Amino acid sequence: MRSSRSIRLNGMRRIVTAVFLLWSGMMGLFTLTAQELRATVQVNSAAVQRSSRELFRSLEESLHHLLNGEQWGDSFTIQADKINCSFTLLVTERVSDESFRGELYLQSTRRGDAERPEATLLLLRDREVEFSYTPFQPLIFDMHHLRDNLTAMAAYYACLIIALDRDAAEPLGGTPYFRKMEQIASAVQSNRWRGWEINRRPGGRTAIATAFNDASLERYRMMWYRFHADPQLTTAAEAVELLYSLHREDVGHPLLNLFGDARLHELVSILRQGTPTERAHWLQQLREIYPTRNDALEKLRE
Repeated sequence: MRSSRSIRLNGMRRIVTAVFLLWSGMMGLFTLTAQELRATVQVNSAAVQRSSRELFRSLEESLHHLLNGEQWGDSFTIQADKINCSFTLLVTERVSDESFRGELYLQSTRRGDAERPEATLLLLRDREVEFSYTPFQPLIFDMHHLRDNLTAMAAYYACLIIALDRDAAEPLGGTPYFRKMEQIASAVQSNRWRGWEINRRPGGRTAIATAFNDASLERYRMMWYRFHADPQLTTAAEAVELLYSLHREDVGHPLLNLFGDARLHELVSILRQGTPTERAHWLQQLREIYPTRNDALEKLRE
């Protein structure tokens, strides 16, 4: 029979082990709840039915872990402060056993409060997605060693989502994240991955990162802050004037499309409070900027 001393020691070991496991679990939970994003991830592979379902389930889990587990900048220790967003990867083509093409759909929203409802800050469709992935491959972000295009894209768009949210919360608050976007875009150039080409198209990843880091376009970012801090007729009118000025300087500027996709409907709903003369003026300007957005702009006639 064991001595009472041995029994007590074994009991103490079990208690210490239990406390350690509980502490480890709590620390792990804190790590998961301390990051900036609350991202939902979906991988739709219906177009490549002959490919392994297991591979895409693994890919979905790896993306979810990367987006929600990585600390992209400042940590958010309060769950309510997390940014709600969604990443939908539509796989459209199988290039080889583990190489694919597709499209990425992104959406993010800003939290509402007692004074204003929840607002959409980003609606984006990236049609130039190309990536390789093997089953159970972890996606690890390392700014100094970007291993694959999928991780680079996920990191880039995570920073864009946070930057837009921070710019809406405080003047130029998203600067560190916009800079990280530009660093990512610069770091991948030597890989010649699709979608990062300089001057490929106005709405490309590199063009967007360059625009947000252009000091001359801080006026756009300040407009973004004012419009979200006080979404009234005055700030909406200021937004139209700035958007129109940017359009006259550079037709098709990437920031115009980003604003139009996410914020045009709310902008128009506020502008409807203006006089008939004001609404006619804004309608003329917005039609020139967004000639294909009649569904939203026609509401200024009502």
